[in-house]
Amino acid sequence: KVLCVDINDRDIKRLQKVQNAATRFIYGKRGRRGVTELRKRSHFLPVKQRIDYKICMLVYKTLHGQSPSYMCDMIERRSPKTKLLRVDDDETVLKEVRRSEFHYESTKRAFSVAAPKIWNQLPRRIRNSETLASFKSSLKSYLFSIAYEQ
Repeated sequence: KVLCVDINDRDIKRLQKVQNAATRFIYGKRGRRGVTELRKRSHFLPVKQRIDYKICMLVYKTLHGQSPSYMCDMIERRSPKTKLLRVDDDETVLKEVRRSEFHYESTKRAFSVAAPKIWNQLPRRIRNSETLASFKSSLKSYLFSIAYEQ
């Protein structure tokens, strides 16, 4: 499996064209119109949100001991700075790598760098999901709303 982390917009557009063509094929449609509605009807996430979905699934599984042990070494929970700040008491937030710590530009595409950034942007209620099934459902609904209700 390949995880497309932080790929450029040109490649996202190329992959989206492939997904659009597949959607049109499934529905037997020709032309380039109305593919968004077909994707919505099929509950297909656009490519960008699909990548985020896959990354968040890996993070969830890693945090809950459902992934290989080497994955656990790639992400780290952030420890609260102080108990006085209520906004800082979220134990589901991951420690992010600062840009100044990058040795190479390609470092930003590493799972250990990209995953915490994407994970921390999720609403707390999703990160706190009790089961993998509830996490999947909440995550997909959230990403679906971001993709199609803008």
